[in-house]
Amino acid sequence: MGIITDIVDDLTGNIDPRHDAYIASSPYFPCGFLLAYIFIIKILGPKLMQNRQPYNIKNILIGYNLIQILVNAFIVYEGTYVYFSNSNWVCIDTTEKDLLADARKNYYFLKLLDCVETVFFILRKKYQQASFLHIYHHTGIVIAAFMGFRYDFGDTVLIIGGLNSLTHVLMYVYYLLSALDSRWSKYTTIKKGITILQIVQLNVILFSLTTAKLIPGCKSVPPYTLFIWTLQNVFMINLFVRFYIRSYVNNQKSVSKKK
Repeated sequence: MGIITDIVDDLTGNIDPRHDAYIASSPYFPCGFLLAYIFIIKILGPKLMQNRQPYNIKNILIGYNLIQILVNAFIVYEGTYVYFSNSNWVCIDTTEKDLLADARKNYYFLKLLDCVETVFFILRKKYQQASFLHIYHHTGIVIAAFMGFRYDFGDTVLIIGGLNSLTHVLMYVYYLLSALDSRWSKYTTIKKGITILQIVQLNVILFSLTTAKLIPGCKSVPPYTLFIWTLQNVFMINLFVRFYIRSYVNNQKSVSKKK
């Protein structure tokens, strides 16, 4: 009962009043959004595309990727500025509280926008790209971003959004180049590098949050939140590692055998 009481107290006592007026801050919003997202991706979208040819949305993809690069780069800038406004490299306690709140808001809305990418897969009839890893990653990160948006759990959440946005800047630069010239999509080395970067990012986030929690007097996320994020990160690392092995190690072995 003590843990349940602590969770309830944290969820009711740490609501960020700076974001409470937004419709998107209601817990019903992400729940409804994600249910609609999964319904569109798994049922409605494939049904509507069943007797249609894949859409040519090259210009839309170029514009979308460019927006992603700019917004993610802006969040990296916000995160970097906020990070260096604190006096400790590990125990983050920034003086830029309002700017951090603004970065958390931008990050949450950006994670909602990220889900549009899966709709593009359906419109292009590339259903294999809407994999379990892809959908789970998007739904999980929307929930995490919502928690960071609605609740003020301290400044250590900065490391999550900052590293994730930095990874996405590089990822969407590659996507933009691929949309401009399809030859870029054939460079397996770049794809492998992005996957490795995502795995490293998850490990660094896990290490940073755990380290901050272990240091006496260091303010960090509540223990149960750290526990959930730890499980989530370990699971995501496992999915990305398995994807890497399946896509780049096993495939390379198959190609070598054929030769």
